[in-house]
Amino acid sequence: MTDRNLTQYFRGGRYSTREGMLVEIPPSGFDWRAIGGVPAVIDPYGENSAQQFPLGTKLIYGEETYRYCLNGASALLVSNLVQAVAPLAGHINEAIDIPAVGATTIAFTPAVVTTDDLAANELQDGYIFIYDNTGEGHKYKIKSHPAIVGAVSGVLTLIDPIRVAPIAASVATVIHNRFYKVIVKPADQTAICVGFTQQAVTAAYYFWVLTAGPTAMMIDGTVVMGEMVRPSEDDAGAVAAQDFDEAANVGNTGIVGRVMEIGADAAGGAATF
Repeated sequence: MTDRNLTQYFRGGRYSTREGMLVEIPPSGFDWRAIGGVPAVIDPYGENSAQQFPLGTKLIYGEETYRYCLNGASALLVSNLVQAVAPLAGHINEAIDIPAVGATTIAFTPAVVTTDDLAANELQDGYIFIYDNTGEGHKYKIKSHPAIVGAVSGVLTLIDPIRVAPIAASVATVIHNRFYKVIVKPADQTAICVGFTQQAVTAAYYFWVLTAGPTAMMIDGTVVMGEMVRPSEDDAGAVAAQDFDEAANVGNTGIVGRVMEIGADAAGGAATF
């Protein structure tokens, strides 16, 4: 296949820290080597105002797995269940140009929704999905882009080259990286859940979110030892016992852990995620 659109500065890799943690860095538009590469010591409970790794970088610490995140505009509490930013209405099924097979750019024109304007590289390490007509079903990871405003075509530079050339009638959806500007999971879930905070996190800071392993969780209602828990539909950032209710579509948003220690309603418990 055609080479990916990556110089050595943007390629990922697998590394080990001095303390034996494993770091898996994905191919990315973020030049993480420019800020010193992989440090000898990484604190999974720390936070930083400046980006150090590509979003979604994986950190394995014993039986715990973390992903590198950017927090949204509000501070997070410890043990919060957090979700990705909600897909933007002006970015769904919108017009694109007609790149040739092997091209590493594609022009995307969002709808006129002022609040959905994009800052430069806001979609970095996110995806564009071709949804209709030729090329339908293919996705491409976004490396970089300039600022893009509604109804004005903007060029997305891709990591992977175009595999099937779309046609003029093709449309596409763009989404942020799921670890970009995460928020506490609201009672009415608006995007995929990504993990649990292991510390309080300052607004707009970068941090590591737990995606697998033992964790404390905030409990809504009564849970049962060893049974599954899901995102709560009542309390933001909390979990509740798995209990499918097809009529109200409650409890169908996915399993986020199994109970390993029981806390009281509105208090903390522990589970594996």
